[in-house]
Amino acid sequence: MIRIIITYFIAFLTGCSYSVYSSGYPHLKTITVNVFTNQTTQYNLEQDLLLDLSDRFLKDGRLQIVGISPDCQLEGEILDYTNKIWRYSETGVEEYEVRILFKVVFTDLVKNEIIYRHDTLSLREVYAPNSDNEGDFTTEEAAQREIYRKLFETIIRISLDEW
Repeated sequence: MIRIIITYFIAFLTGCSYSVYSSGYPHLKTITVNVFTNQTTQYNLEQDLLLDLSDRFLKDGRLQIVGISPDCQLEGEILDYTNKIWRYSETGVEEYEVRILFKVVFTDLVKNEIIYRHDTLSLREVYAPNSDNEGDFTTEEAAQREIYRKLFETIIRISLDEW
């Protein structure tokens, strides 16, 4: 009985070495994340986006961020930004919607080919300044960060993940 338990335990441990991170582009090891061109009047949006995306690539670990001779690059534009009332009641505004329109290009510089391109990627998030619900975003900045997360996940899912 002990041998069976030990065998299952060893099989479990060796099975845990599998990773869900696989890549359709195994030759890509490094990336440069360029500052997105900001076509909006929203101040400093491009810098916040650059810092957020860079941090996410660092935490993800599949691509190392470099400044010289990258294998791939991410670039784009912030085409439009809106922050508007989403829902209100007789007591006032309850929720706002932040929507950001991006142009995104993810390029394999080794093979000189575009892996992912979207000229009108619209992402949105709702926030409720007076919410007591734990999962709700309560600030415009928190909604922006969630949009940046969605942008990163979209880029990774479509370009690097291989299922």
